[in-house]
Amino acid sequence: MTRIEGESAQAKGADGARRAKRWLESTTRVSANWVNPDKPAVPKLTFAWPHGNQNFSFDLGGVLKYGDFDGQVFFAESKNYSEPHDLRDHYSKFLAQCYVAHLDKPGFCDHFMWIAWSPHDITKWPILTTPDYVKKHVIKHRERVFGEPDEAKAEALVDLDVVSAVASKLWLIILSEKQEKLVISGEHRGVIDKYEAERGD
Repeated sequence: MTRIEGESAQAKGADGARRAKRWLESTTRVSANWVNPDKPAVPKLTFAWPHGNQNFSFDLGGVLKYGDFDGQVFFAESKNYSEPHDLRDHYSKFLAQCYVAHLDKPGFCDHFMWIAWSPHDITKWPILTTPDYVKKHVIKHRERVFGEPDEAKAEALVDLDVVSAVASKLWLIILSEKQEKLVISGEHRGVIDKYEAERGD
């Protein structure tokens, strides 16, 4: 990839994160406080692979509001593609990252959101958030997760409780440009925020 192509992809990724933030906050149930590459957000969104001396980071994160999810923390990955491209590979890596993040900071990993502008693996859609699928892709990235090249040995190292926890916390959110426009207005969102503030919630 050339430098110009790399810069274009980076700009597209940053745009996707901003659009994901805007859409999430339009639900009135989310405060997406941390967005890469904003400087204050980077340390909150960054984790280390257990092996290989490399870091990874989520695109955005924050806190959910009201109802059963009130006060719970989420991390999200946004993929601003209009076609599937290599989304399957990105999602596979995302699952391994969720597993590592949950191992590192379980108290802050209440939800993991995959936000994309195109679906992937349509025929596998019902299983993309199952424990078996998560386990399979944690093992796929075994060298960075466990430092173990052997698949059978890596499988024995998988924490099944963490796999189940990650699977239960996954959200698959598919957006479109039209859908992004069909949201509550800033004016009306302000009315809701004012109402909730006056209630003391």
